[in-house]
Amino acid sequence: MSRLFILLVSALVSTAAFAQPAARIARFAGDRAAAISYTLDDGLRDQYTIAVPMLNEAGFKGTFFVIAGRVSETVADAEHRKTDKRAWGTITWPELKEMAAQGHEISSHTWSHPNLTKLTPAEVDAELVKARDAITVHIGRAPLTLAFPFNARTPEIEAAALKYHVAFRSYQLGTGDKSTAASLNAWADQQVRDKSWGVIMAHGISYGYAAFSDPENFRAHLHYMKTRAADIWVDTFANIACYEKERDGAKVTVSSSAPGSVVYVLSGQLDPALYDVPLTLVFDIPGVKSARAIRANHELPVRITKASLQIDAAPSPEPITVTWQ
Repeated sequence: MSRLFILLVSALVSTAAFAQPAARIARFAGDRAAAISYTLDDGLRDQYTIAVPMLNEAGFKGTFFVIAGRVSETVADAEHRKTDKRAWGTITWPELKEMAAQGHEISSHTWSHPNLTKLTPAEVDAELVKARDAITVHIGRAPLTLAFPFNARTPEIEAAALKYHVAFRSYQLGTGDKSTAASLNAWADQQVRDKSWGVIMAHGISYGYAAFSDPENFRAHLHYMKTRAADIWVDTFANIACYEKERDGAKVTVSSSAPGSVVYVLSGQLDPALYDVPLTLVFDIPGVKSARAIRANHELPVRITKASLQIDAAPSPEPITVTWQ
């Protein structure tokens, strides 16, 4: 065997050893196949008394689209009004703030729940701004997302909404008395097959508008969803909407690599004050036993699977150093 041939083989082996691993931004957090958000409209009382405990029990966070101008002043007022079929706003501001502290999203369903398509542009703007300002004052953070009353909108109204929010709900599966755990579970399974983001729109849980025939159907479905955690990312509407926008505008640039390490920059084009949801970066590296990811002297979350290494990081100009064995 010639010396030249040996040198060529050695060079090829060396090059393969230093080949940088393939990297991609996962479609959904955790490189899951699908995502689901639970959105609940109108601020009905049993969303606070029944749905929130069920969501907390399952470890999930929901999105509550509240009608800011209809929120109850006191618990007594909320309890008095809750039996009305359209008992909008029967959760108080302190209760909504409590929900936000638990990680649930409190967002806008406008100020007074009109059909926006019947209003002038100035009236639409007022509905959006008054709701945004009220939620900001009472919750301590501006609402990032919006659900249109009656799901009614035009391209012009959508554009107006995006002046004050990062996203709006444009599609949904409505729940009601015909919704069962089995039907909701089958719908969730379909999201996995379609590799899509599914959005539930609920109103009443045990009574009132579009209530479940039995609220335990909702609890049973949430328990099923816990069994699908490896395949379905369950999170608030804002978090998944922000993830998608960040993902679609992000770019991965590898600045250097060596055996067992790589330095890369995960850059984005959006305002980090609004878009700060970590993206999942997947390295196709099988057989990893241990790994670390460091950005600006801080450890980033790392997960190891049989075929890959996953890192969660929001877009930033700061480089990330990844090492593994």
